Amino acid sequence: MPDIFYPKTEQDVSDFIFDNYNKSNPIEIVGHGSKKIGRLIQSSQTLSLSSMSGILEYFPEELYIKVLPGTSLSEIETTLKQKNQFFGFEPNDLGYLYDGKSNPGSIGGVVSCNLSGPGRFKNGALRDHVLGFKSVNGSGGKVKSGGTVVKNVTGYDLSKIISGAYGTLCAITEINLKVSPLPEFEETFLVNDIDYVEAIEIFRIALDSSLEISGACFFPAANASFLTLNDVKKDTSVLGLRIQGPKASVIERMQSLNKMFKDKATSMLDTYQTSIFWREIKNFEGYANSKEFVCKISLPITNMVNFLKFFEKTNFKYFLDWGGNIAWCSLENQSDLDKMKIFCLKHDGHLTVLKANDNFRKSEEFLTNSDSNIKILSKKLKESFDPKGILNPNKMYAGI
Repeated sequence: MPDIFYPKTEQDVSDFIFDNYNKSNPIEIVGHGSKKIGRLIQSSQTLSLSSMSGILEYFPEELYIKVLPGTSLSEIETTLKQKNQFFGFEPNDLGYLYDGKSNPGSIGGVVSCNLSGPGRFKNGALRDHVLGFKSVNGSGGKVKSGGTVVKNVTGYDLSKIISGAYGTLCAITEINLKVSPLPEFEETFLVNDIDYVEAIEIFRIALDSSLEISGACFFPAANASFLTLNDVKKDTSVLGLRIQGPKASVIERMQSLNKMFKDKATSMLDTYQTSIFWREIKNFEGYANSKEFVCKISLPITNMVNFLKFFEKTNFKYFLDWGGNIAWCSLENQSDLDKMKIFCLKHDGHLTVLKANDNFRKSEEFLTNSDSNIKILSKKLKESFDPKGILNPNKMYAGI
């Protein structure tokens, strides 16, 4: 078992990493341990940032919050809700996926994994909401980037680089995040009895309109049981379009959707039901306690249709999110997962494995990108931030 170090300050983190840099000791960086994404790490030391917890600054009128990396996401979201604010990127709670119950983990883990939920396609990904950060690189040096306001950036925007780096570049010690006002009202427009080709066309029509759709998902009939609401049919496909904003505006835009798709089988979820519906989607609650592989597949919209057609006879479950650009898939056989990786490589896509058994995580890649330059760039960034490769080694790719 590796030794676990619980720093209290940024200086503690710097001293610890500097000491292990001199000894060339590999270090695993963890928060609350709630996100089992990435390859398993062989390390002699563990740096746990869980004790570096707390909200340092919160100015609702300035729309930003400054927090320590070990602060629980639930604590932050509770604080924001008291001021009618939230994170527009709607971070996922992966606890359901791994443990069958809520465990949102720390904000440092959310940032490191660049976790973004249903609102991502309208409000931007997590990396677009990071205003600045402090961290310690792989040689113990302190790094500071950005600030507390949205502004133009010259040179590298390091906030975007560390978001989704899975702790391979630095140990985050402080994070400044943009927050947004909670929508005043929301409802969800449902369309039933359609196939994925029709769903993609509905997404295109709705998202090209001026209705400001803030959530767009599709469940085929075989996976409609993922959703638990009684008002959602379980024997047919379900497409959901979320409308948010002032109540009068939401009602008017829902009426526009009714007119737009008057030839379809439609219904509506009220505000209360809408909250539950999108929470289940955001947190993958329908895949809770599954022993199968779970992965995210991102493809250009036309290639997503080809993907679903190509794998029509494959035994797997899926639902579409982000207006059809993402498929969240659950499948039993690794051979099918390998075929999906090959498809993504050939069709301008990428695949991320969110859940897998330990044997897979020891030896297989969990990131597959059609653009080989991404892996090359990741290697160069790793060498720049972490010259001896001691931080979460091999977490993203073998050798990086």
